Formats: sequence, structure tokens, C-alpha cells
Amino acid sequence: MTNPAHDAPLSGSPLSRRDEVLRSTVRLARLVFGAPASSVFLHDAAGEALVLEAISDPREDSLVGWTIPDYSGIAGWVFQSGEAVIADNLDNHPQFNRDFAASTGRIPKAIIAAPLDTDGSVFGVLEVLDPVLGPRSATSGLELVSELARQCAAALALAGPRPGPAGRHAAAAERLTTLVADLASTNDPNAARTLASLEEIASALTSRRG
Repeated sequence: MTNPAHDAPLSGSPLSRRDEVLRSTVRLARLVFGAPASSVFLHDAAGEALVLEAISDPREDSLVGWTIPDYSGIAGWVFQSGEAVIADNLDNHPQFNRDFAASTGRIPKAIIAAPLDTDGSVFGVLEVLDPVLGPRSATSGLELVSELARQCAAALALAGPRPGPAGRHAAAAERLTTLVADLASTNDPNAARTLASLEEIASALTSRRG
């Protein structure tokens, strides 16, 4: 598992439609099941990993972007099988990735999860941690989480394709361009030093490519 720098929206910047769908889904799933947290993982085929793209949790901004292998944990199990599951007694569950859970600061006792798919092709997983089923049967719980996953998949399809590496790099380049313009427009000595450092980095990269 990794904890990479991620492309979370800058403070005050508007969320993309895709991010709005993901955040709305995890919050709705958490509320529906009376759970402390819910999350969506999306598959990164190039890295053969599941990327934590949204989480309804007070620490969401620090956890988005974390990854696990696409065969690991309950999420990996659901991704590989394409079937919704309720996994309880996680201390003794062979598929539960306790190390990853511990690294996030929350170790659940039970997880209910369903695949996100389009035309039978699974591209992600919706998980709900420690769901409260109450009088709801296990079967109806699975039906409900599966329906939430289907709604999420349909909304994501309408929101447009998931940004790939090129899209993320382009967004980063745009932010960097804006930052350089802002730094150049001020007489602050700190801004001048930051610009000089950026110029040194650019020169070093240019020399390396040459």
C-alpha cells in the first residue's frame, strides 16, 4: 500500500462533477447504514491497484489517494469477484487487510461492499465500514449497497471519463503556472527566492533531458 501525494482539490476551488458524485455517494452510504465511514476505491489498471478516491470521514483529505493492490483486502476481493459481500468478524477474515486499515487509523469490525461496474466490467468498489443493519436482513443490506453502487457508477458515467495521468499532470501544470504568475506579481523577497528555486529545478530538468 502507498500514501502518495494526491490531486485533491485546492482549498476554495470548485469540485469537479466526478468528485461531487464520489463524495455524495460515500456520504449517502454512510448515512443510509448509520456507519462511521464509507469509501470508494477506483481501479488503476496500469498500477494494478485500487485507489481510495473518496471517503466520508473527518480525515478524508489526508487519505484520498492511498492505494492497495487490486487483489488485497475486502475491496480487492469484491473487485476480483464482482460480487457484493458482507464481511464480519474481520479479525479472523482471511481477506481483510488489517495493516492497511490500521494505517488509516480505523479498524472496522465489519464491512459491507459492492462493485462499481459498467456493462459487467468492474472498475471500482464501494465500501461501508461497520454498517448498522438493524432489522434489515443481510440480503436486503446487500441489495441496498449494490443499488448505491449502481447509482454511483451511472452518475460517474454521466460525469465523464476518469482523468488519467495526462489529465492530472495537465491540472498540476495549470496550478503551477498560476502559482508562478502570482509569485512574479509581488515584490515579496520570499516570492523571489521561490521563483529562483523553481528556475533552478527547471534548469536541472532541462539539462538532464539534454
